[in-house]
Amino acid sequence: MCLLALLSTWACSRPEEPELVKMKNLKVEEFTEDIVNISGAAVLYNPNNFKITVKEIDIEVRVNDQAVGKAKQIGEVMVPARSEFEVPMNASFAPEEVYDNLLSGIISYIMKGEFDVYYQGVIKIKVSGIVFRVPVDHKAKVKI
Repeated sequence: MCLLALLSTWACSRPEEPELVKMKNLKVEEFTEDIVNISGAAVLYNPNNFKITVKEIDIEVRVNDQAVGKAKQIGEVMVPARSEFEVPMNASFAPEEVYDNLLSGIISYIMKGEFDVYYQGVIKIKVSGIVFRVPVDHKAKVKI
């Protein structure tokens, strides 16, 4: 009888919102005069006793305080219960989106050897039919 009461309480509990733990492996995959491609991953934690699904990423990417586009999710991610998981993503932009003068921008990148990347937005996660919006607000220096 007690076991039945415990199981029904657990089954009726509201799903918990996943948490952003950190951003990791932020790096420049490609840097040419035509394109800069940055990759990385958001590490989140699923506190629930059941698996969840990462549905969508809606994150604006800024480089040196200039909006350059949106981060894109690389595939749908299924997440085991009570575990940390990574959501791989990438962002690509043309260097001239950050600097008016392309040559001075490339020289600046090379001289500093790094630039600031700012991720801001949400990761949408579906848990038992409920969609959670996990906020992302992360700034990092990315080395060339």
